[in-house]
Amino acid sequence: MRIFWAAAAAAMLVCGAARAEGPMPSPVNGDAAVGVGVICNTSEEARQFVNLRSYGAAPDQAVQAVNANAIDERACGVAAIAYVHDGTVDTMKLENQLVQIVRINVVAGFNGSAWQRVSGMVQYAVLEGGGESI
Repeated sequence: MRIFWAAAAAAMLVCGAARAEGPMPSPVNGDAAVGVGVICNTSEEARQFVNLRSYGAAPDQAVQAVNANAIDERACGVAAIAYVHDGTVDTMKLENQLVQIVRINVVAGFNGSAWQRVSGMVQYAVLEGGGESI
């Protein structure tokens, strides 16, 4: 099991840094995955993030605006996590692509030096893979 987490951490550092402000890759419902991307406390906050991005806000500006609106500096943010996909809530257009707002169950988080297990943490992620917009 430690080898899996070490490999996941290495993959995060190598692949995740380039995508830290982009959407997470899209697993299938019920699948476990590891990713770096934007997660929010509610589906409404995730939708607001996508809407702000679609009107030209940079990822960090969109996160700050969502957090200000929610009056919670941790409402949305970029995180490195291990999670289980728990169903698609919405599909939205972002930069000529479709992205999904997905309910996820976070099982672990990477704090920069180690993975920490998490239990009972439901979040909403912005995932790629909703298809191409035409």
